[in-house]
Amino acid sequence: MEEVIKKIIQIEEQAQSIIKEAIQEKERKEKEHEDKIQNLHETIINNAHKKVEQIREREFEEINEKKTAMEDKCQARLSRMQDNANQQMDQWVNELVNRVLG
Repeated sequence: MEEVIKKIIQIEEQAQSIIKEAIQEKERKEKEHEDKIQNLHETIINNAHKKVEQIREREFEEINEKKTAMEDKCQARLSRMQDNANQQMDQWVNELVNRVLG
């Protein structure tokens, strides 16, 4: 009988040890998964920030290109207007003098 009780106690101790190890393994796995999730979250956030910055830079470049194109177009119009004014200045002066002196 005493041997049976000792054997039961030994089996109980082994079971407690196995349960303790299983709990520790479970906690280790949970921590490992939490760390992986945190790393994944940080990676996603960092990638999102990089993507936003790339889009911002690309849009800024496009806006600058459009601005430069508009400035060039305006400058070309201004140059044509100035050339036209220079070419027709004598004619306009003569017409004005004729109308005034008439």
